[in-house]
Amino acid sequence: MDTYTIAEASRLVGTSRGKLYQALRAGHLQGAPSEKPGQGLRVTREALRTAGFPVPGPVAPDPARDTSPDTPREPDTPGPTAEESVTRAPQSTAPERALIASLERALEQARERELRLLDLLADLTRQRSAPQAPPAPGAPLPAGVPAAAVRPPARPPLTGLRQQIVEVVRQHPEGMAPRDVRTLLAVDHEVRATMKGMVRSGILTRRAAGRYVVAPEGAGL
Repeated sequence: MDTYTIAEASRLVGTSRGKLYQALRAGHLQGAPSEKPGQGLRVTREALRTAGFPVPGPVAPDPARDTSPDTPREPDTPGPTAEESVTRAPQSTAPERALIASLERALEQARERELRLLDLLADLTRQRSAPQAPPAPGAPLPAGVPAAAVRPPARPPLTGLRQQIVEVVRQHPEGMAPRDVRTLLAVDHEVRATMKGMVRSGILTRRAAGRYVVAPEGAGL
């Protein structure tokens, strides 16, 4: 009769050892007598089944793995010889090698196209970032470039105090000081800061001794 320790029985029926000890204390599970002196508590398969634990049945022998002398063995199927293996190997790998070689060629061509595109992009970037000097006055325009493309932009129309300052200063080609402009315009506030801003905008030009004249058309733009 098969007997098991509590640990073996817990693995057999798929439960914890605590539940087995509880069943022993409650009298639902009967322990088997010890086969040897000093041997620990053991239980039988039948006692486990009687106590209501799911005990699996005995494992049936596998006919496929039966190695008894009375069992006839099927003859082993001979494997391929060394010559056959050498002959078959190139046939099975030849298409794969051809595919790998084709993919390598395609990858190399793609890399070459990528390098050409990167070189072209670098050239275009250098051309766009390089400063282009305006053509000299009177120099012929490059072929295909219209005259409007190199014509300086027109100065925006002036309004208010700036327009009055330009009209007064234009009547005095020798130049005018800010205090003279203020007197002629009869304004209460200082016009010096306004005239300095007009110099920065390219509307006026400051000469020596603090005198201002009207800048030529297109200057400072």
